Amino acid sequence: MSRHILIITPLLFLTVYACKGEAERAKEQMIEHTISEMRIEADTVLKGEPYEYNKTSATETDNKKGDSIIGIWEVKNQYYMAIYEIVKYKNQYFGKIHYYNDGKDEYKGKNSKEDYFLEDVSYVNGKYTIGRMHMPDGSNYQVKLSLKKDELHILMTVDGHPYKEIWKRKKYKSHETE
Repeated sequence: MSRHILIITPLLFLTVYACKGEAERAKEQMIEHTISEMRIEADTVLKGEPYEYNKTSATETDNKKGDSIIGIWEVKNQYYMAIYEIVKYKNQYFGKIHYYNDGKDEYKGKNSKEDYFLEDVSYVNGKYTIGRMHMPDGSNYQVKLSLKKDELHILMTVDGHPYKEIWKRKKYKSHETE
């Protein structure tokens, strides 16, 4: 399956739905199947169950180090607050929206393909590759991710100016009794 088939943007989905014919229906089915597999994998990872990753393009050590970004992340800044999730599928990392609120618009994830906004991120030679982030208005930006303890630093250029954002890993309280 071509890496390009994994591109998950609202524009692509609108294009696929607008087109008619066997080739377009086949693409749509492949995308649906890929999203379904990603949901299964993300649920497995979040439950802490073992999952066998496809290790065709990275070493086992790189996979373990790169997987450190998998999880739930919170963002709170002067522009908005959000909860995102990073999942992995076939050595690629994807970002999914769970919640977003900028004071004007509020969005609660529907666990659907439209929730995925970050793509094309891999972990190669000790670094995350430059990925692509899709915005609701149809624009997209190249993003660079770097992990520093429980903070994911996101660097992108918006309107010709560098913009840095810090996502903090969501911590869960233990419900064990003492």
